[in-house]
Amino acid sequence: MAAAWEAELVSARRLTAFAERVADNSARARLLVLAAFCRAHASRILARLSALGRLPLPVPDEDVGEDEPLREGLRKEAREARAAADRYEEMADLARTQADLSSAWVCELNRSEEEDLYLELGRLAEAGLGEIARPRSII
Repeated sequence: MAAAWEAELVSARRLTAFAERVADNSARARLLVLAAFCRAHASRILARLSALGRLPLPVPDEDVGEDEPLREGLRKEAREARAAADRYEEMADLARTQADLSSAWVCELNRSEEEDLYLELGRLAEAGLGEIARPRSII
């Protein structure tokens, strides 16, 4: 679960960084909402880890790949969401075998939302979102 917590934080940072680059206001808002879902996933996991006495956790790097092309970054995040959904399903099954129904519920909820994230990011990637021109450093 600790690795899932870290992955959710990284996804939230990446989606927020992508939102800052999108020219379309509705797509920007959608990406910010999806980043908020990732933070909610991380929060649920953190609560479970705390209840299980598995803290503190290492803080992930700040590097979020800001130079990555937007479309490819969204596709990568979509693939990560699909893989995360599969991992959450496995974690939920394992939690049920250990009679940890609270963790199983958290994992199932996160799995369902990751599947939605996968579909939404795929749609956004294929929409061909325009990027805001970013000033280049002259240094």
